[in-house]
Amino acid sequence: AVAIAAHPPSPGNRTPLGPLPAMRKRPASATGLGAESQQVGKRPAAHASGALADVPCTAPGSEEPARILRGPAAQSDAQLSSLGAALRGGRLVAFPTETVYGLGANGLDATAVLKIFEAKGRPLNDPCILHVPGVEEGLQLLDLSALEQAVFKALTAAVWPGPLSVVGRARPSVPREVTAQTDFVAVRCPNHPLALRLLQAAAVPVAAPSANRFGHISPTCADHVFEDLSHVSGLQILDGGSCGVGIESTVVKLDLEHSRVLVLRKGGTTREQLEAALAKGAAEGLFNGTQVTVEYHRPHAATSSRSHSNGSYVAQMTTSPDSTPTAATPSVTKPAAIDKLSASDEKREPDHETEAQQAPGMMLRHYAPSVPTYLLSQDAIGPEAGGSVPSHLGSPARSVLIDFSGRLRQHQALFLRCFDLCGAGAGAAAVHAAEGAEAEEACRYVFAVLREAEAFAQANEAEVICLADFATGGLQGSFAEALHDRLFRAASGRSAGLRLLEGRCAGEAAQLVVA
Repeated sequence: AVAIAAHPPSPGNRTPLGPLPAMRKRPASATGLGAESQQVGKRPAAHASGALADVPCTAPGSEEPARILRGPAAQSDAQLSSLGAALRGGRLVAFPTETVYGLGANGLDATAVLKIFEAKGRPLNDPCILHVPGVEEGLQLLDLSALEQAVFKALTAAVWPGPLSVVGRARPSVPREVTAQTDFVAVRCPNHPLALRLLQAAAVPVAAPSANRFGHISPTCADHVFEDLSHVSGLQILDGGSCGVGIESTVVKLDLEHSRVLVLRKGGTTREQLEAALAKGAAEGLFNGTQVTVEYHRPHAATSSRSHSNGSYVAQMTTSPDSTPTAATPSVTKPAAIDKLSASDEKREPDHETEAQQAPGMMLRHYAPSVPTYLLSQDAIGPEAGGSVPSHLGSPARSVLIDFSGRLRQHQALFLRCFDLCGAGAGAAAVHAAEGAEAEEACRYVFAVLREAEAFAQANEAEVICLADFATGGLQGSFAEALHDRLFRAASGRSAGLRLLEGRCAGEAAQLVVA
């Protein structure tokens, strides 16, 4: 028999959810995004304490609660065949991948896809990635030129199955609900045995964003999914253990009109891997002499164009679509957010994220805890000085610190509790990985640590969660950039500093201030 868990984890391990805003339902007649993005569905109700009850969560009038399928029987051919049939029939199934858990629906069924948006409270302008079991199935969803096909095959030959999603022009069979009403769709073949078996059993492309509340911390185990989506009646959550990569896939767009592959979202595939795949394809003569480069998505000219200390331009942090709009991609004139991830103390314009996004994960507030969260700038740390007084956020003694490989070790004792992305235990010395691999290790655990810190902060009424800021130069290239991207978005681009106060007792020795 399949082991079914119809209850959340024990209270000590569960992440309580705070009060959640009501969502607006999309009108049945709506076919476009309109002047502003729409959200559909409702999020789970919470008790006054902010925590969900330890009971099966069932929609009104339904007898079927969300449940986790665990154990060997849950991974049997018969069970996966049943889950595949459920997907084909328009039901939702959450499943593991090497990156994060996905909330899947039949990607060719517009009604089923809308159930994803309803379950997550996801805005309709945020597209979904279609998951496929192989290269040929991916090509069947894309309308590509000969050169685009050659580049697609070169990239997927090097990375698939793996954490790479490729955006190309969608075929008419792809519902526009998947594409955020644009003409483009991302496809991916995940590198997880259960995911691949499920996709083969489903025999349809599976639309699957992360299986969490929209904007909340991404899930890297089945219990995380249940914590966020236990309100979804009939949801089956396939337990495949913890995710090995730990952050979402890299998303690239085929932009061969400009002889480039455009990185829209940094993730589990590095820039170096992409460049190596293209170099191999060029050496084999696949591109007919065309020199194809890898570039990061650039925001509009409203943002600066400074470079990282390692010389690579990083313009991932933007709230707008591509800077070269076409008839299929709405033009955007609004200001973008800051363009250099490690310079999060820059002032940024208010974000307006109502336009159709080119890829998931591009909105500024993403992967965010329910507790106010800030990047803690090392540059801002120093003794109290004269001049203008920055806004006071609170005391570190009532705040939680998430450090990165002990970079703020000398200040950990000031905080209510400290977690480390590369180690365990409050205030303990970090467990260092090899110098070049610490960012990759931190990526593997960042979402789990964020959820643990959120749960502790809510249980202990902490005021703020601080995330150790860092420069990406000198670390493992794109993994450090992808990690910083997640931390920056978890903090909604906000930065704080630690002001050390002289002549105060230990409990009043520092203040958190807006940097």
